[in-house]
Amino acid sequence: MADGYREQVSRNQVRFGAIAQSYAGGQARRLQADLLAELIRSLDFERALDMATGTGAAAAVVAKAGAGATIVGVDSSIDMLRQARAEVSGVRLVVGLAEELPFADGAFDLVLCTRALHQVEHPGLVVAEMARVLGPFGHVIVADNVTGLSGAAHEEFERIQRVRDPGHATTLRENQIVELLRGNGLDMVECRRTTSFRPLDQWLDDGGAGPAEAAEVRRRFAALGRVDDDGFGTNVVVEDGEITGLRQAMSWIRARRSGQIPHGDTGSGTGTPTPS
Repeated sequence: MADGYREQVSRNQVRFGAIAQSYAGGQARRLQADLLAELIRSLDFERALDMATGTGAAAAVVAKAGAGATIVGVDSSIDMLRQARAEVSGVRLVVGLAEELPFADGAFDLVLCTRALHQVEHPGLVVAEMARVLGPFGHVIVADNVTGLSGAAHEEFERIQRVRDPGHATTLRENQIVELLRGNGLDMVECRRTTSFRPLDQWLDDGGAGPAEAAEVRRRFAALGRVDDDGFGTNVVVEDGEITGLRQAMSWIRARRSGQIPHGDTGSGTGTPTPS
């Protein structure tokens, strides 16, 4: 087990504990529930796991789609799970770390991780755990913010995000997520891409930034300006010389175990990203 992730877990526990009540509305707003429902609509599953479930927005979508299935949500924050109990029904909520899931090998036939990889110090550990608890012919769905930046621009953008949210670790590129899946014996079936505009004030509020942090973020963004990216990814939006928000890019990836094609699977298996 790699070292260095427990401090990140502690930072996230403190941060999410402080904003748990206000986070529920924002998590549901950002989820893109219709797209998630579309990704799982054709899948047969009896036991599903939502990793880093937060206030349970994704778990609620899965519970609605999987009538009769057992839905489990796991999160390291007791406060977030307490809020989830007030928000969702039909979901078993468990305290646990995404890097050390408290479940047996092959326990689930659908495993989800939405908007969480950028919050963990070692995303490879999380993907390895997803693969470990996935049963034969099961599917995983990973949805997360992605970057198209590189070099100094990427590093500065990430530092700015950590000012806004100390629990932020790093934003991956789409191909890095695919490689993590492949390295754990999971082949991409399909990939959807979405972009959404998030006003700067809203983005800062969702991250729990106080006045001092918000001012520092604005100062650093002004110094950074609009930077050119070399691929699909999140970037700032500049209007009349002022940064008004972020163009947030997300990749929605469905994968399955290498070489295993369940009966009725409609995935092409080409691994070609499909803009949405």
